[in-house]
Amino acid sequence: MNIFSRKKIDTRAPKKGGGTKDLEGIDPITYARRWWILGTLCLTLLGVMLANSSLNMALPMMAKDLTLSQLDLTWVVNVYTLVFASLLFVAGAVGDRYGRKLAMQIGLAIFTLGSLYAGFLAQTGAELIISRIVMGMGAAFVMPTTLSIINNTFPKGERARAVAIWGAVAGVGMMFGSVISGILLEHFSWHSLFYFSAAIAIIGLIANQYLAHESKDEKETPVDWLGGVLSSLAIFGIVYGVTEAPSVGVAEPAVAASLIGGLVMLVLFVLWERRTKTPMLDMDLFKNRAFAISSLTLTLVFLAMSGVFFSMSQLMQLVMNYTPLESSLRTIPLMLPMMFISPLVPNIVKKIGARTAIGIGLTLTSIAFLIMSTWTIDLTYGFLFVTMLIMMLGITLAMTPGTNILMASVPRNRSGMGSAMNDTTRELGGALGVAVLGAVLSASYENSIAETAAKFPGAIGDALQSSLAVAMQVADKLGPLAEQVVHAAQNAFMNGVSHSALIAAAIIFAAALIAFFGLPKHTSKESDTI
Repeated sequence: MNIFSRKKIDTRAPKKGGGTKDLEGIDPITYARRWWILGTLCLTLLGVMLANSSLNMALPMMAKDLTLSQLDLTWVVNVYTLVFASLLFVAGAVGDRYGRKLAMQIGLAIFTLGSLYAGFLAQTGAELIISRIVMGMGAAFVMPTTLSIINNTFPKGERARAVAIWGAVAGVGMMFGSVISGILLEHFSWHSLFYFSAAIAIIGLIANQYLAHESKDEKETPVDWLGGVLSSLAIFGIVYGVTEAPSVGVAEPAVAASLIGGLVMLVLFVLWERRTKTPMLDMDLFKNRAFAISSLTLTLVFLAMSGVFFSMSQLMQLVMNYTPLESSLRTIPLMLPMMFISPLVPNIVKKIGARTAIGIGLTLTSIAFLIMSTWTIDLTYGFLFVTMLIMMLGITLAMTPGTNILMASVPRNRSGMGSAMNDTTRELGGALGVAVLGAVLSASYENSIAETAAKFPGAIGDALQSSLAVAMQVADKLGPLAEQVVHAAQNAFMNGVSHSALIAAAIIFAAALIAFFGLPKHTSKESDTI
C-alpha cells in the first residue's frame, strides 16, 4: 500500500463531539490554517485596493504640483483600473493553469516595481501614468487569484462567510485608502502613497509565500491566449473611447477608432469563446440568469459608486475646506457599516433571500444618490454622513450576495474564471464610472465656470476651466476678485457632482429593477452562497 497516496488521506476534519466534517478534497493542513490564509489574502487585496482609492485624496495636491487638468486627473486614476480590468481574464486563466499562488506572487512583484517607480522617479503626469500602468498589470494577477484561493480553501459551509469578509475588505479598501492617504498627506508629499503601496505589497509577498497554498485546475485546461488578447483589446478600446469622447468628441479619429475597434474585438471575443473547446469565459454561463444578472448588477453598482467617489476627496478638501487629514478622519465613520454588517449579510440573506437583499440594497443606494444630487457648497458633514450611511448600507446588502451568486455558478476547478468575471465587473464598472461620471463632472464644471472664465482671457481663463484645484490656485493671485472666483468655481464643481449623482441614481435604480424582476428566487437550502 502506498501510504503517501492522496487517495488514502482522510480529508475530513474532526467535529466537536465526535464525527468528521467533509472538507470536499481540501488538504487538512490547508483547512487548519484557512483563517490565517484568508487574513494574508485580504491584506494582499487591501494593498491592491488602496493603490486606487488612496490616490483620490491626493488629486488636489497632484493637480497643483504637476499642473494636471481635470481630464489628466481622470486618466491618472483610470489608467490603473483600465489596465487592471483589461488583463483580468488572462490573469485568471493563467492562475488556473499554472498555479494561483504563483500568479499572485508574480503580480505582487510587478505591482511593487510600479509603485517604487511612481514614488521615486515619476516627475511628470506622463511618467505617473506609466507607473500606474505597470501597477495595474501587477494588480490584475493579484485580485482574481485571492478569491480563487479562497474558493479552494474553504468548504461549502464556510465559503459564504469567507467571501463576505473578502467582499468587505474589497469595499472598505475604497474608504480605508482615504484614511491612510489623509494621514500620510498631512505629513508627507503625495509620493508617500506609493511608498506605502510598495510596503504593503512586500509584506503580502512574504506572508503569502509562507502561508498561502498552491492550487490549480486539476484538469490542466489550456490557456485561451487568443481569447485573452481579444478580451483585453475589447475592454481597453471601449473604456478608452468612453473616457476621451466627452472632452474631444466621438468624431475625433482616435476616439472613433477606439470605440469601433473595441466593439469589434468584443464581438470577435464572443464568437471565439463559443467556438473554442477551452474558453477563457464560458458563454453558456450567461444562460444562467443568476450569473448573468449578478454580473450586470455588480458592474452597474461599481460604475455608479466609483464615478461619484472620484469627486469625494476634491469636495471635502476644496469645497468643505478640510485638510487631507481632516478629510480622511471623517471617512472613518462611513466605513463602519460595510465593516460590521458585511459578515452578517449571509445570515440576512438566509432569512429574506438573495433577490430581496440585492433589490433592497440597490434601492437604498439609488435613494442615497438622489439625496447627493441636492448637495450644494453649503453642505455640512452631518448631511454628508447620513447620505453616505444610507449608501454604504445599500452597497453592503447588494454586493456580498451578488458576488456569492456569481462564484457559485462557476465550477470550482475554473475558480479563476469566476474570480476574473467577478473582478472584471468591479473594475470595468469602476473604469466606466470614472470615465462616464468623471466626464459628466468635467463637462458640467467647464460649462458652469465658462461665464466667469470668459472675464479672464488667456492663460488665466483656461486655468479656471481646467479643474477646481487649479482654479483655486489661480484665484489666490487675483486679489479682490479671489473670493468671487472661488465661489463660482465651487458652485460649478457642485453642479457637476449633482449631475453625476443624478445619473448614478438612475443607473442604480435600473439595476434594482433588473434584480427584483430578473434574479431567480433562491432559498438558503439551495446553496450556501445565497
